[in-house]
Amino acid sequence: MTGSCVTVPCSFDVENNHEQNLNKNCKAIWKLENRNPITGDLTKKDCTTNFNNMQVLDTNNYFFRLECNNALKYNFKPPYVKIEVTDNFPSPTLTPSTLKIKEGESVSLTCSAPAPCLPHPPTLNWTPKLGDIQETLQENQDKTKFKTSVMNFTASHLHHEQNISCTAVYKKQGGGSDAALTTSLIPDVLYSPKNVTVSVSPSGSVLENSNVSLTCSSDANPAEQNYTWYEVKAAQEIVTGTGNTLNTTVSTDRDIFFCKAQNDVGEERSNLSHIDVLFPARILFSSKCMKTSNQVSCFCDTAGNPSPTTHWNLHGKPITQPSQMVITHDSLNNSYLRSIITIVEPQDRDLSTLQCFSSNSLGSASKGFCVRCLDNSKENESQILTPVLIGSTVTFLLIICALLVVVWFQKTHYKPKSVAATSGQHEANEQTKADNSQPSTGTDLSCNNPEKMSKSSADKSEDVVYARLKWRENTKVKEEDIYVNLELSDGSCLNEKKCENGGEHSVSKKEEIESMRAEDKIKNIRKESEVVYAQVKFQTKTPE
Repeated sequence: MTGSCVTVPCSFDVENNHEQNLNKNCKAIWKLENRNPITGDLTKKDCTTNFNNMQVLDTNNYFFRLECNNALKYNFKPPYVKIEVTDNFPSPTLTPSTLKIKEGESVSLTCSAPAPCLPHPPTLNWTPKLGDIQETLQENQDKTKFKTSVMNFTASHLHHEQNISCTAVYKKQGGGSDAALTTSLIPDVLYSPKNVTVSVSPSGSVLENSNVSLTCSSDANPAEQNYTWYEVKAAQEIVTGTGNTLNTTVSTDRDIFFCKAQNDVGEERSNLSHIDVLFPARILFSSKCMKTSNQVSCFCDTAGNPSPTTHWNLHGKPITQPSQMVITHDSLNNSYLRSIITIVEPQDRDLSTLQCFSSNSLGSASKGFCVRCLDNSKENESQILTPVLIGSTVTFLLIICALLVVVWFQKTHYKPKSVAATSGQHEANEQTKADNSQPSTGTDLSCNNPEKMSKSSADKSEDVVYARLKWRENTKVKEEDIYVNLELSDGSCLNEKKCENGGEHSVSKKEEIESMRAEDKIKNIRKESEVVYAQVKFQTKTPE
């Protein structure tokens, strides 16, 4: 380049018989160059030469001549060295020349520029500097030099379509200004949506139940493919539409929205968009009165946008806070207000016309408070609770009595079941003896009405189920110790004395003994065994 220097790398060789002639008195002469260039160490066969302050007229073919103060004199041609001087160098080279990458990935850019003059190599500058930079001076195969600069960084959405350039600066000799050559590239960085925002039309405050248009916008590469709209109710996010525009009706409970934008790389959501909804003043259902022993406090909760104002009336006139009434106001936020009136010794006043008024520029509302109802409600509550408690107590006592009757009935009418355990012929004989120990056919077992008993038994399908007998072996007993105890079901009338002697449950011992003696099987007992007792139980037959 004009005004700069150039370094010609050079080396040579001589025949062996001239090696001794190569000394420090040797000179290097470049033909067609009148100036004395700076050369390398000829004794080491290095003829590298720097040509300074080259001009356009210096463009030519050059060859090297070696002259020593002895017999060694030689022209090295060919080859020739062609030096071409121009006003400008070519721009530095960027690798890669184009860049398409996803956000978050690592990037390595390399800038290289020729270094024709070794004493003054070019300076390489990056714009902007996005990361670490490393520089090296390297050599081509033809011994020429070039300088490289490598910049490493992580791709960001901020780098998308940003001009990244590398500038090579060459110093000029002879007082000329430096030469700066630049190469740049514009990266294509793919990234998820950024800066997602919601715009509302019409902007500013809107009346309740008005229609508005919401638009979702963001910065993304590639451009967004999907938009989803959400409204927030009671801390819940509800999908309410798709597309970059949403047309909807707003109200006091539909005033918070946001959108979500998505592309192939990722997704991002906007901040919550709060729409300022205007509505007339209204009194909330939470308004009420509370009474203590000596005072009444009434709460008037109001809402409105613009913020409402409140006042209290009694007998149609505003209350101006006499000594026994205190009015305070608590602002919950810009749209909600609570007004509290406290009345000392309310029994001395007529509060039947107490009213709260709330108003703003869009409307007004009022509510009457029934202070006297606080006492009436307590009296009514007492009148209702007293009979309820009495009724509950009576019902509980009746249930207890019913349970006692059931328990008594089960105890007095319980009939244990016995299982006749017979083994062998001996117990079979015992069963026969028990059967013969029943009253004879002459005994009235049907309460002086045998036909009725037979008919009743037939109707009820009653029959003997089992008999359990217990004997005492080889024991002499007296006649008066022998007894028979017959337990009958409620449907039987086998208790003779019960019918004749006022309900006795047992048959007289004398008549029982006579009945037993009338049986032949009792008289023929060989082992002198005597019956201790016999139990007979009847139950209703199961139809076959």
